[in-house]
Amino acid sequence: MHRVMKNLFYVLALFLFSACSSEKTDEELLEQDRIALNESLVSGKVIPYKFVKLMVRGYASEDTTSAKFKAFKRDSDKLVQKMLELNHADELSVKDYWAMYQVYDQMDEFVTQTDEDEFPVVVDAFRKFWDGTKSTHYFKGKEKAAQEAREHAFLSVLAMASSSLGSDVALYECAETDVELLPDSELKGQLRFVRGFVFMQKGFYYLSENEYSNNLEWLKNNKNLDLTYTINALQLGKFNKEESYTAFRAMNHLYRGIDRLMMEREIDHERALEDFEQVLKDCKKLKIDNEAVWAVEIYVYLEKGKNDKAIASLNKLKKSKLLTADDKALVDECIGYLQKDDSESALKEVYDKVFMLKIASSFTYNRIKNVDTNKLLKKSKVPNASKIANKTRVLENAVEQIDSFSNGETLKEAAKKAGEEGESLLEEVKGLVDF
Repeated sequence: MHRVMKNLFYVLALFLFSACSSEKTDEELLEQDRIALNESLVSGKVIPYKFVKLMVRGYASEDTTSAKFKAFKRDSDKLVQKMLELNHADELSVKDYWAMYQVYDQMDEFVTQTDEDEFPVVVDAFRKFWDGTKSTHYFKGKEKAAQEAREHAFLSVLAMASSSLGSDVALYECAETDVELLPDSELKGQLRFVRGFVFMQKGFYYLSENEYSNNLEWLKNNKNLDLTYTINALQLGKFNKEESYTAFRAMNHLYRGIDRLMMEREIDHERALEDFEQVLKDCKKLKIDNEAVWAVEIYVYLEKGKNDKAIASLNKLKKSKLLTADDKALVDECIGYLQKDDSESALKEVYDKVFMLKIASSFTYNRIKNVDTNKLLKKSKVPNASKIANKTRVLENAVEQIDSFSNGETLKEAAKKAGEEGESLLEEVKGLVDF
Protein backbone atom coordinates (compact mmCIF):
# COMPACT_ATOMS: atom_id res chain seq x y z
CA MET A 1 0.00 0.00 0.00
CA HIS A 2 2.83 2.35 0.90
CA ARG A 3 4.54 1.61 -2.43
CA VAL A 4 1.29 2.21 -4.36
CA MET A 5 0.77 5.57 -2.64
CA LYS A 6 4.37 6.51 -3.28
CA ASN A 7 4.04 5.70 -6.99
CA LEU A 8 0.73 7.55 -7.18
CA PHE A 9 2.31 10.61 -5.59
CA TYR A 10 5.20 10.42 -8.05
CA VAL A 11 2.85 10.25 -11.08
CA LEU A 12 0.76 13.13 -9.71
CA ALA A 13 3.83 15.26 -9.08
CA LEU A 14 5.13 14.51 -12.58
CA PHE A 15 1.77 15.45 -14.08
CA LEU A 16 1.62 18.71 -12.14
CA PHE A 17 5.20 19.58 -13.04
CA SER A 18 4.65 18.94 -16.75
CA ALA A 19 1.40 20.91 -16.70
CA CYS A 20 3.09 23.86 -15.04
CA SER A 21 6.19 23.78 -17.20
CA SER A 22 4.59 23.15 -20.63
CA GLU A 23 3.08 26.62 -20.97
CA LYS A 24 5.57 29.46 -21.02
CA THR A 25 4.87 32.88 -19.55
CA ASP A 26 4.32 36.03 -21.63
CA GLU A 27 7.82 37.24 -20.77
CA GLU A 28 9.46 33.91 -21.66
CA LEU A 29 7.73 33.88 -25.04
CA LEU A 30 8.75 37.49 -25.66
CA GLU A 31 12.37 36.66 -24.83
CA GLN A 32 12.17 33.65 -27.15
CA ASP A 33 11.20 36.01 -29.99
CA ARG A 34 14.05 38.39 -29.13
CA ILE A 35 16.59 35.57 -29.39
CA ALA A 36 15.11 34.34 -32.69
CA LEU A 37 15.15 37.89 -34.07
CA ASN A 38 18.87 38.32 -33.38
CA GLU A 39 19.57 35.08 -35.22
CA SER A 40 17.62 36.12 -38.31
CA LEU A 41 19.23 39.44 -39.25
CA VAL A 42 21.45 38.17 -42.07
CA SER A 43 18.83 37.24 -44.69
CA GLY A 44 17.81 38.78 -48.00
CA LYS A 45 19.41 42.12 -48.80
CA VAL A 46 20.42 42.89 -45.22
CA ILE A 47 24.20 42.45 -45.66
CA PRO A 48 24.41 44.44 -48.96
CA TYR A 49 22.24 47.10 -47.32
CA LYS A 50 24.40 47.21 -44.19
CA PHE A 51 27.48 47.43 -46.40
CA VAL A 52 26.15 50.57 -48.14
CA LYS A 53 25.26 52.12 -44.76
CA LEU A 54 28.71 51.33 -43.37
CA MET A 55 30.30 52.96 -46.42
CA VAL A 56 28.28 56.12 -45.81
CA ARG A 57 28.77 56.19 -42.02
CA GLY A 58 32.42 55.20 -42.39
CA TYR A 59 32.96 58.16 -44.71
CA ALA A 60 32.45 60.45 -41.70
CA SER A 61 34.70 58.39 -39.41
CA GLU A 62 38.26 59.33 -38.54
CA ASP A 63 39.06 56.02 -36.82
CA THR A 64 42.67 54.96 -37.43
CA THR A 65 42.92 52.07 -34.97
CA SER A 66 41.39 49.28 -37.05
CA ALA A 67 43.45 47.98 -39.97
CA LYS A 68 40.36 46.30 -41.46
CA PHE A 69 38.37 49.51 -41.28
CA LYS A 70 41.21 51.55 -42.84
CA ALA A 71 41.26 49.11 -45.77
CA PHE A 72 37.50 49.33 -46.07
CA LYS A 73 37.51 53.14 -45.91
CA ARG A 74 40.34 53.53 -48.43
CA ASP A 75 38.33 51.73 -51.08
CA SER A 76 34.85 52.96 -50.17
CA ASP A 77 35.30 56.73 -49.63
CA LYS A 78 35.66 57.49 -53.35
CA LEU A 79 32.51 55.50 -54.10
CA VAL A 80 30.56 57.34 -51.38
CA GLN A 81 31.70 60.72 -52.71
CA LYS A 82 30.54 59.75 -56.18
CA MET A 83 27.15 58.56 -54.88
CA LEU A 84 26.59 61.76 -52.90
CA GLU A 85 27.41 63.90 -55.93
CA LEU A 86 24.57 62.32 -57.91
CA ASN A 87 20.87 63.10 -57.95
CA HIS A 88 19.78 60.07 -59.99
CA ALA A 89 20.64 56.42 -59.44
CA ASP A 90 21.20 55.74 -63.15
CA GLU A 91 24.13 58.18 -63.23
CA LEU A 92 26.34 55.48 -61.67
CA SER A 93 27.77 53.14 -64.30
CA VAL A 94 27.97 49.37 -64.15
CA LYS A 95 31.72 49.85 -63.69
CA ASP A 96 31.07 51.94 -60.55
CA TYR A 97 28.77 49.26 -59.15
CA TRP A 98 31.27 46.56 -60.04
CA ALA A 99 33.98 48.42 -58.07
CA MET A 100 31.55 48.67 -55.16
CA TYR A 101 30.81 44.95 -55.35
CA GLN A 102 34.53 44.11 -55.26
CA VAL A 103 34.90 46.02 -51.98
CA TYR A 104 31.81 44.24 -50.66
CA ASP A 105 33.12 40.83 -51.72
CA GLN A 106 36.36 41.40 -49.79
CA MET A 107 34.76 42.92 -46.69
CA ASP A 108 31.54 40.93 -46.16
CA GLU A 109 32.85 39.36 -42.92
CA PHE A 110 33.78 42.82 -41.61
CA VAL A 111 30.29 44.06 -42.51
CA THR A 112 28.55 41.11 -40.82
CA GLN A 113 30.51 41.43 -37.57
CA THR A 114 30.53 45.24 -37.26
CA ASP A 115 27.98 47.26 -35.30
CA GLU A 116 27.18 50.22 -37.55
CA ASP A 117 26.38 52.39 -34.52
CA GLU A 118 30.08 52.44 -33.68
CA PHE A 119 30.39 55.02 -36.48
CA PRO A 120 29.07 58.57 -36.92
CA VAL A 121 25.38 58.89 -37.82
CA VAL A 122 24.25 59.03 -41.45
CA VAL A 123 23.35 62.72 -41.14
CA ASP A 124 26.93 63.56 -40.14
CA ALA A 125 28.24 61.81 -43.25
CA PHE A 126 25.97 64.01 -45.36
CA ARG A 127 26.99 67.11 -43.38
CA LYS A 128 30.67 66.32 -43.90
CA PHE A 129 30.16 66.02 -47.66
CA TRP A 130 27.89 69.04 -48.11
CA ASP A 131 29.15 71.49 -45.49
CA GLY A 132 32.63 70.19 -44.61
CA THR A 133 31.45 69.59 -41.01
CA LYS A 134 34.29 68.40 -38.77
CA SER A 135 34.05 65.52 -36.27
CA THR A 136 34.13 67.97 -33.35
CA HIS A 137 30.61 69.03 -34.42
CA TYR A 138 29.19 65.52 -34.89
CA PHE A 139 26.37 64.08 -32.77
CA LYS A 140 27.83 62.57 -29.59
CA GLY A 141 26.68 60.74 -26.46
CA LYS A 142 22.95 60.81 -25.76
CA GLU A 143 22.28 63.09 -28.73
CA LYS A 144 23.99 60.58 -31.04
CA ALA A 145 21.96 57.68 -29.60
CA ALA A 146 18.71 59.64 -30.10
CA GLN A 147 19.69 60.57 -33.67
CA GLU A 148 20.51 56.91 -34.41
CA ALA A 149 17.07 55.94 -33.14
CA ARG A 150 15.45 58.50 -35.47
CA GLU A 151 17.49 57.30 -38.45
CA HIS A 152 16.84 53.60 -37.84
CA ALA A 153 13.14 54.27 -37.33
CA PHE A 154 12.82 56.37 -40.49
CA LEU A 155 14.74 53.80 -42.55
CA SER A 156 12.46 51.00 -41.34
CA VAL A 157 9.52 52.93 -42.83
CA LEU A 158 11.50 53.69 -46.00
CA ALA A 159 12.33 50.00 -46.42
CA MET A 160 8.67 48.99 -46.05
CA ALA A 161 7.66 51.63 -48.60
CA SER A 162 10.47 50.67 -50.99
CA SER A 163 9.95 48.23 -53.84
CA SER A 164 13.64 47.29 -53.76
CA LEU A 165 14.60 47.03 -50.07
CA GLY A 166 11.66 45.16 -48.57
CA SER A 167 10.78 43.48 -45.30
CA ASP A 168 14.19 41.91 -44.46
CA VAL A 169 15.83 45.35 -44.41
CA ALA A 170 12.84 46.79 -42.54
CA LEU A 171 13.25 44.04 -39.93
CA TYR A 172 16.96 44.84 -39.56
CA GLU A 173 16.24 48.54 -39.01
CA CYS A 174 13.45 47.74 -36.53
CA ALA A 175 15.84 45.53 -34.56
CA GLU A 176 18.37 48.38 -34.46
CA THR A 177 15.85 51.02 -33.29
CA ASP A 178 15.65 51.94 -29.61
CA VAL A 179 12.17 53.48 -29.64
CA GLU A 180 12.44 54.61 -26.02
CA LEU A 181 15.07 57.16 -27.08
CA LEU A 182 12.51 58.94 -29.25
CA PRO A 183 10.54 61.82 -27.71
CA ASP A 184 6.88 61.25 -26.84
CA SER A 185 5.10 62.41 -29.98
CA GLU A 186 2.84 61.30 -32.81
CA LEU A 187 5.96 60.15 -34.64
CA LYS A 188 6.91 57.76 -31.84
CA GLY A 189 3.49 56.10 -31.91
CA GLN A 190 3.55 55.86 -35.69
CA LEU A 191 7.00 54.26 -35.79
CA ARG A 192 6.12 51.82 -33.02
CA PHE A 193 3.04 50.85 -35.04
CA VAL A 194 5.23 50.16 -38.09
CA ARG A 195 7.67 48.12 -35.97
CA GLY A 196 4.78 46.00 -34.75
CA PHE A 197 3.64 45.47 -38.34
CA VAL A 198 7.13 44.46 -39.52
CA PHE A 199 7.56 42.00 -36.63
CA MET A 200 4.13 40.53 -37.43
CA GLN A 201 5.02 40.09 -41.10
CA LYS A 202 8.09 38.09 -40.09
CA GLY A 203 6.24 35.89 -37.59
CA PHE A 204 7.60 37.49 -34.40
CA TYR A 205 4.13 37.72 -32.89
CA TYR A 206 5.22 38.27 -29.27
CA LEU A 207 7.53 41.14 -30.25
CA SER A 208 4.74 42.60 -32.36
CA GLU A 209 2.18 42.22 -29.58
CA ASN A 210 4.59 44.00 -27.24
CA GLU A 211 4.83 47.00 -29.61
CA TYR A 212 1.05 47.34 -29.86
CA SER A 213 0.58 46.85 -26.10
CA ASN A 214 3.14 49.61 -25.44
CA ASN A 215 1.39 51.85 -27.95
CA LEU A 216 -2.01 51.26 -26.35
CA GLU A 217 -0.63 52.02 -22.90
CA TRP A 218 1.00 55.16 -24.30
CA LEU A 219 -2.30 56.19 -25.90
CA LYS A 220 -4.11 55.59 -22.62
CA ASN A 221 -1.69 57.96 -20.85
CA ASN A 222 -1.73 60.62 -23.60
CA LYS A 223 -5.36 61.21 -24.50
CA ASN A 224 -4.73 64.71 -25.89
CA LEU A 225 -2.43 63.54 -28.70
CA ASP A 226 -3.04 64.91 -32.17
CA LEU A 227 -2.80 61.88 -34.48
CA THR A 228 -4.37 63.34 -37.62
CA TYR A 229 -1.18 62.94 -39.71
CA THR A 230 -0.95 59.25 -38.77
CA ILE A 231 -4.58 58.56 -39.68
CA ASN A 232 -4.24 60.48 -42.95
CA ALA A 233 -1.12 58.43 -43.79
CA LEU A 234 -3.09 55.22 -43.15
CA GLN A 235 -5.95 56.54 -45.32
CA LEU A 236 -8.63 55.69 -42.77
CA GLY A 237 -10.72 58.80 -43.44
CA LYS A 238 -10.95 62.48 -42.56
CA PHE A 239 -11.23 62.78 -38.80
CA ASN A 240 -10.79 65.48 -36.19
CA LYS A 241 -8.25 65.20 -33.38
CA GLU A 242 -10.46 63.15 -31.03
CA GLU A 243 -11.65 60.83 -33.81
CA SER A 244 -8.08 60.28 -35.04
CA TYR A 245 -7.09 59.16 -31.55
CA THR A 246 -9.93 56.61 -31.52
CA ALA A 247 -9.07 55.37 -35.03
CA PHE A 248 -5.41 54.84 -34.14
CA ARG A 249 -6.40 53.01 -30.96
CA ALA A 250 -8.59 50.72 -33.08
CA MET A 251 -5.70 49.96 -35.45
CA ASN A 252 -3.44 49.00 -32.55
CA HIS A 253 -6.12 46.73 -31.10
CA LEU A 254 -6.64 45.20 -34.55
CA TYR A 255 -3.04 44.10 -34.97
CA ARG A 256 -2.56 43.10 -31.37
CA GLY A 257 -5.63 40.92 -31.78
CA ILE A 258 -4.22 39.29 -34.92
CA ASP A 259 -0.88 38.68 -33.15
CA ARG A 260 -2.73 36.97 -30.33
CA LEU A 261 -4.81 34.95 -32.74
CA MET A 262 -1.60 33.62 -34.34
CA MET A 263 -0.34 32.39 -30.95
CA GLU A 264 -0.96 28.90 -29.56
CA ARG A 265 -2.31 29.44 -26.04
CA GLU A 266 -6.02 29.53 -25.36
CA ILE A 267 -5.59 32.63 -23.18
CA ASP A 268 -4.15 34.48 -26.19
CA HIS A 269 -7.18 33.61 -28.33
CA GLU A 270 -9.47 34.91 -25.59
CA ARG A 271 -7.46 38.14 -25.46
CA ALA A 272 -7.67 38.39 -29.26
CA LEU A 273 -11.46 38.33 -29.17
CA GLU A 274 -11.41 41.17 -26.60
CA ASP A 275 -9.20 43.22 -28.94
CA PHE A 276 -11.47 42.54 -31.92
CA GLU A 277 -14.58 43.58 -30.03
CA GLN A 278 -12.88 46.89 -29.17
CA VAL A 279 -12.00 47.36 -32.85
CA LEU A 280 -15.63 46.91 -33.89
CA LYS A 281 -16.82 49.24 -31.13
CA ASP A 282 -14.41 52.03 -32.17
CA CYS A 283 -14.98 51.59 -35.91
CA LYS A 284 -18.75 51.59 -35.52
CA LYS A 285 -18.49 54.86 -33.61
CA LEU A 286 -16.36 56.37 -36.41
CA LYS A 287 -18.37 54.74 -39.24
CA ILE A 288 -15.18 53.12 -40.60
CA ASP A 289 -16.14 50.39 -43.07
CA ASN A 290 -13.21 48.74 -44.89
CA GLU A 291 -11.40 45.42 -45.43
CA ALA A 292 -9.75 45.43 -42.02
CA VAL A 293 -13.12 45.90 -40.30
CA TRP A 294 -14.81 43.23 -42.44
CA ALA A 295 -12.00 40.77 -41.64
CA VAL A 296 -12.62 41.29 -37.91
CA GLU A 297 -16.40 41.19 -38.26
CA ILE A 298 -16.25 37.85 -40.06
CA TYR A 299 -14.08 36.26 -37.38
CA VAL A 300 -16.16 37.58 -34.47
CA TYR A 301 -19.46 36.60 -36.12
CA LEU A 302 -18.14 33.10 -36.91
CA GLU A 303 -16.98 32.68 -33.31
CA LYS A 304 -20.40 33.72 -32.04
CA GLY A 305 -22.39 31.69 -34.59
CA LYS A 306 -23.94 34.77 -36.24
CA ASN A 307 -23.87 33.26 -39.72
CA ASP A 308 -26.10 35.78 -41.52
CA LYS A 309 -23.95 38.71 -40.37
CA ALA A 310 -20.77 36.81 -41.30
CA ILE A 311 -22.15 36.19 -44.82
CA ALA A 312 -22.95 39.91 -45.21
CA SER A 313 -19.36 40.87 -44.30
CA LEU A 314 -17.93 38.13 -46.55
CA ASN A 315 -19.92 39.51 -49.48
CA LYS A 316 -18.45 42.97 -48.85
CA LEU A 317 -14.93 41.53 -48.56
CA LYS A 318 -15.34 39.59 -51.81
CA LYS A 319 -15.66 42.87 -53.76
CA SER A 320 -12.31 44.21 -52.45
CA LYS A 321 -9.49 44.86 -54.92
CA LEU A 322 -7.06 43.50 -52.33
CA LEU A 323 -8.32 39.95 -52.88
CA THR A 324 -6.91 37.64 -55.54
CA ALA A 325 -9.08 35.27 -57.55
CA ASP A 326 -8.03 32.45 -55.19
CA ASP A 327 -9.01 34.57 -52.18
CA LYS A 328 -12.44 35.19 -53.65
CA ALA A 329 -12.87 31.47 -54.26
CA LEU A 330 -12.14 30.86 -50.56
CA VAL A 331 -14.70 33.49 -49.59
CA ASP A 332 -17.30 31.70 -51.74
CA GLU A 333 -16.39 28.40 -50.09
CA CYS A 334 -16.80 29.97 -46.66
CA ILE A 335 -20.22 31.37 -47.63
CA GLY A 336 -21.19 27.90 -48.85
CA TYR A 337 -20.41 26.37 -45.45
CA LEU A 338 -22.38 29.08 -43.66
CA GLN A 339 -25.40 28.61 -45.90
CA LYS A 340 -25.35 24.99 -44.70
CA ASP A 341 -25.22 26.28 -41.13
CA ASP A 342 -21.69 24.89 -40.71
CA SER A 343 -19.79 27.77 -39.08
CA GLU A 344 -17.25 25.40 -37.52
CA SER A 345 -15.99 24.18 -40.92
CA ALA A 346 -16.02 27.75 -42.25
CA LEU A 347 -13.81 28.89 -39.37
CA LYS A 348 -11.42 25.94 -39.27
CA GLU A 349 -11.09 25.01 -42.93
CA VAL A 350 -11.46 28.30 -44.81
CA TYR A 351 -11.52 31.51 -42.81
CA ASP A 352 -8.61 30.58 -40.56
CA LYS A 353 -6.19 32.89 -38.79
CA VAL A 354 -3.67 32.82 -41.66
CA PHE A 355 -6.29 34.04 -44.14
CA MET A 356 -7.32 36.78 -41.74
CA LEU A 357 -3.68 37.84 -41.30
CA LYS A 358 -3.27 38.02 -45.07
CA ILE A 359 -6.31 40.27 -45.54
CA ALA A 360 -5.38 42.66 -42.71
CA SER A 361 -1.72 42.76 -43.79
CA SER A 362 -2.63 43.56 -47.40
CA PHE A 363 -4.89 46.35 -46.17
CA THR A 364 -2.16 48.06 -44.14
CA TYR A 365 0.80 47.28 -46.42
CA ASN A 366 -0.99 49.04 -49.27
CA ARG A 367 -1.11 52.12 -47.06
CA ILE A 368 2.39 51.98 -45.57
CA LYS A 369 3.99 51.72 -49.02
CA ASN A 370 2.31 55.02 -49.95
CA VAL A 371 3.59 56.92 -46.91
CA ASP A 372 5.27 60.20 -47.91
CA THR A 373 8.80 59.42 -46.65
CA ASN A 374 10.00 62.95 -47.50
CA LYS A 375 7.37 64.41 -45.17
CA LEU A 376 8.24 61.82 -42.53
CA LEU A 377 11.90 62.86 -42.69
CA LYS A 378 10.94 66.46 -42.03
CA LYS A 379 8.66 65.48 -39.13
CA SER A 380 11.60 63.50 -37.70
CA LYS A 381 13.52 66.82 -37.57
CA VAL A 382 16.44 65.29 -39.47
CA PRO A 383 18.92 67.98 -40.59
CA ASN A 384 19.03 68.46 -44.40
CA ALA A 385 15.85 66.35 -44.69
CA SER A 386 14.98 67.39 -48.27
CA LYS A 387 18.51 66.90 -49.57
CA ILE A 388 18.78 63.49 -47.89
CA ALA A 389 15.43 62.41 -49.35
CA ASN A 390 16.80 63.13 -52.84
CA LYS A 391 19.71 60.75 -52.22
CA THR A 392 17.80 57.78 -50.84
CA ARG A 393 17.02 56.29 -54.26
CA VAL A 394 20.73 56.41 -55.20
CA LEU A 395 21.57 54.46 -52.03
CA GLU A 396 18.67 52.04 -52.60
CA ASN A 397 19.91 51.35 -56.12
CA ALA A 398 23.42 50.65 -54.81
CA VAL A 399 21.98 47.97 -52.51
CA GLU A 400 20.01 46.49 -55.38
CA GLN A 401 23.02 46.36 -57.70
CA ILE A 402 25.32 44.77 -55.11
CA ASP A 403 22.66 42.20 -54.35
CA SER A 404 22.36 41.52 -58.10
CA PHE A 405 26.11 40.97 -58.44
CA SER A 406 25.83 38.42 -55.62
CA ASN A 407 23.32 36.48 -57.75
CA GLY A 408 24.77 34.39 -60.58
CA GLU A 409 21.89 34.93 -62.99
CA THR A 410 21.91 38.74 -62.80
CA LEU A 411 25.70 38.78 -62.83
CA LYS A 412 25.60 37.46 -66.41
CA GLU A 413 23.44 40.38 -67.48
CA ALA A 414 25.66 42.89 -65.67
CA ALA A 415 28.75 41.39 -67.32
CA LYS A 416 27.27 41.88 -70.77
CA LYS A 417 26.52 45.53 -69.98
CA ALA A 418 30.02 45.92 -68.64
CA GLY A 419 31.41 44.62 -71.92
CA GLU A 420 30.06 47.70 -73.63
CA GLU A 421 32.09 49.87 -71.26
CA GLY A 422 35.47 48.25 -71.80
CA GLU A 423 37.30 45.01 -72.41
CA SER A 424 39.27 45.20 -69.15
CA LEU A 425 36.13 45.12 -67.00
CA LEU A 426 34.68 42.32 -69.13
CA GLU A 427 37.74 40.21 -68.41
CA GLU A 428 37.31 40.78 -64.65
CA VAL A 429 33.71 39.68 -64.80
CA LYS A 430 34.51 36.63 -66.91
CA GLY A 431 36.62 35.36 -64.07
CA LEU A 432 33.51 35.03 -61.88
CA VAL A 433 30.80 33.87 -64.21
CA ASP A 434 30.51 31.54 -67.16
CA PHE A 435 28.58 33.00 -70.08
